[in-house]
Amino acid sequence: MKSKREPKMSFWMTLYGKNIDLSGIEELLHIQLDNNSIRVPDNLPENSDGPVFYEEIEWLLNLAEENEKELIRLGVDFSDSQIWMIYYYDKQCNMEYDPDLMGRMGKLGLKLCVSCQEI
Repeated sequence: MKSKREPKMSFWMTLYGKNIDLSGIEELLHIQLDNNSIRVPDNLPENSDGPVFYEEIEWLLNLAEENEKELIRLGVDFSDSQIWMIYYYDKQCNMEYDPDLMGRMGKLGLKLCVSCQEI
């Protein structure tokens, strides 16, 4: 059975803000930032019954929501920050997003940026 993550997709959250403390964010989240971005791990468990893209966006939102106050204290401005999705497709590109995830994203003030590239 093919993974629903095929063709290839990449997800990350780019954090912006004035006087942002990137080393403090790394320490808080116990991760290494890629410049000012948090990349979704490739090994997230898949829920074959769930919507496509759900796990990746949920993982980023959980991280942001659970640490929202501390991230703001460290200089993150969620209204300037973004969740990025790069989607590589063959012949056709269709997307559907979960309304609960979109609501959570909107509550934080995060933008969703999608780039589709034909392979």
